[in-house]
Amino acid sequence: MKKLTKLFYALVCITLISCMHHDHDINITYSEYSHYYSMNAYFPKNKTRDVDEYMDDRIGRRSKMSFVNSRIDGTIALDDHTKFYIKKSPGVLEIKFDKDENSDEAYHQIKLMCQGIKKLLTK
Repeated sequence: MKKLTKLFYALVCITLISCMHHDHDINITYSEYSHYYSMNAYFPKNKTRDVDEYMDDRIGRRSKMSFVNSRIDGTIALDDHTKFYIKKSPGVLEIKFDKDENSDEAYHQIKLMCQGIKKLLTK
């Protein structure tokens, strides 16, 4: 019984340490192909509001929408006809942009926003 209790205690400690450590990591990756652009970002949950407000400033306000305090998993179409997939929750942001379905201007707007999010998270 004591061995089982010690094992359980060790597993709980390892889990807690692992969770605390990963909450401060930032991992941002971009992929660009001839037809698609994507960004995956994993970051501390306490930076979520900063990212949300930045996205509001870059693309949300023009379409009268807000990303603050939202969880999204789906395709969004903005007022300017920009269309992209977004999966967003605290500490997680994934964007997939189809270049064939959007204008060059929309592509540059989304790409600049994604690069700005990286600067915001790594400053």
